[in-house]
Amino acid sequence: MLLLTSALNMLNAKPAEVKPSTNELAEGAEKAAMGASIAVVPLTIPLLTGPATMSTVVIYAERAQTVLQMAALVGYGVVIALVTAVCFSLADPIARVLGKTGINVLTRLMGLILAALAVEVMADGLGKLFPILGRAATL
Repeated sequence: MLLLTSALNMLNAKPAEVKPSTNELAEGAEKAAMGASIAVVPLTIPLLTGPATMSTVVIYAERAQTVLQMAALVGYGVVIALVTAVCFSLADPIARVLGKTGINVLTRLMGLILAALAVEVMADGLGKLFPILGRAATL
């Protein structure tokens, strides 16, 4: 449901909301502004990679039989980390080229894709929870 809510916000080109905690409000505006960045949250890596990526890595790490296979898995991670770092470092130039309108268009497009994935995941879950729904769809 959270995935669908995020998708709908993206379709409306609304930015993600950052809600400061009561401690941040008590400590002053300067510290609250520092706390607004998602980069300081310890959950940044899980938010960046997602549960599917983490599950895939765990599965492949368990299946790795040799040191070479494990090294290849670590190498894939390093390559992806480097590509992600390059994308993050190029975010400002890309944003300048796209402009506000381009960013809004891409945000809505990604929101549409995310909404389609969210509906598919929810429909699959409901089909497994209520098997009669799955049979009705195939008729």
